[in-house]
Amino acid sequence: MMPQLFRFALPVIAGLALAACSRGTMLPANSSAASDQPANFQLVTDIPIPTGATMDNDRSLILSDRDRWTGRVVMTLSNSANEVTAFYQSQMPNFGWQPMMSVTSETSVLTYLRGDRAATVQVERRTVYGTTVSVTVAPKQSDPGITSGGGYDSSPMPRSAPSGGIRSEPLSPPSSRR
Repeated sequence: MMPQLFRFALPVIAGLALAACSRGTMLPANSSAASDQPANFQLVTDIPIPTGATMDNDRSLILSDRDRWTGRVVMTLSNSANEVTAFYQSQMPNFGWQPMMSVTSETSVLTYLRGDRAATVQVERRTVYGTTVSVTVAPKQSDPGITSGGGYDSSPMPRSAPSGGIRSEPLSPPSSRR
């Protein structure tokens, strides 16, 4: 009886151990209070990284590095979503980011501006334990009516309604050919 139990338990334990492994990179913390970070591992230096953060390599995309990067850094943390949201609300201004908007709920979204760049911090509770944080940084879009700069004007010019009024036409049935 005992050898059969071990034959069953060993694969289950091995499977759980493999499932616990992650394909992530430990990130060094870099809040305004932490100054002893190794410079050779700093992927980005203009956003705060909480202590114990692990970068999700599969979901992160960093173009360039240090203070002029664009992309997304996805991290997992063992802290609660409320603690992580409070961390970013207090630390982003210390890195020169001006708060623009925040929505705190089951998924919290914080938006910041710094010079010609915008950052969005999204904090989500993980299903089992901890929190997932996604920090996206990109060039800020220019203000409407201003055509110079690195952004683009995504708001179309207002148009008047068609002169003949609005009409409706029935849609033709989909073709039966595939």
